Amino acid sequence: MDNTLFTTVAAAATSLMEMNKILISVAAAGVACKYLGSMWNTYEAYYGDGGQARYTRFLLNEVRPDLFREITQMERATFNNLVEELTRNGLLKNGRSILVKEQVLIFLDIVCHNNSMRQTAVKFRRGLFTVTRYFGKVLDSLIAIYPNYVKFDMESCKQPKEIAKNPKYQAFKNALGAIDGVFIPAKVPAKAQSPWQNRKHFIAQNVLAAEVLTTPEYLTMRPQKASTYRKRNTSWLTPDMAFSKV
Repeated sequence: MDNTLFTTVAAAATSLMEMNKILISVAAAGVACKYLGSMWNTYEAYYGDGGQARYTRFLLNEVRPDLFREITQMERATFNNLVEELTRNGLLKNGRSILVKEQVLIFLDIVCHNNSMRQTAVKFRRGLFTVTRYFGKVLDSLIAIYPNYVKFDMESCKQPKEIAKNPKYQAFKNALGAIDGVFIPAKVPAKAQSPWQNRKHFIAQNVLAAEVLTTPEYLTMRPQKASTYRKRNTSWLTPDMAFSKV
């Protein structure tokens, strides 16, 4: 009987010790999480500045008119009218921490200076997702008001019958104005294919310009190797190719 009681007491003591170990482990983990959380809060976000919009306030409140024009490629009055137009029509609204003016400034910074989304995110100290989202919203809003300000003369836009019925020009179907940066598949001898291979790994020539000259029937194209296009070489590698009049 004594042995049974002793065994029971020993088992109970062992269970209590195991329980204490578990409680101690849980308490230690909680303290560690709280400590790490306090340390994490001391670090600043990589992009965000807490909604202070310092660069935006600098552009809107402190910058000189000529510098504002250089940065945004438009006069301040034009910028204000654009923001008012987009806001009045309900196309853009103030976000939780980003105003319509900053949304438009972000868009202009990208399109006017050919900056990447990440470059603009660092400059405005905004998240990359935020910059991407508002860039899309501003772009959609400009497309929405585009018909109000851009009017085509439909008579002059009609395609000549000589071109419409000629299969030679089918490659440019529905193309209006200039064609830039278009990769057209090319047939090149095997030994000379390397410079003509583009980033998508097919042989092509890059059309840097397709411009209509004095008459709609005459088209001039300036092709360039894909590899040279990547190097941003502005020289023409081949003579102009001209489609003669029909």
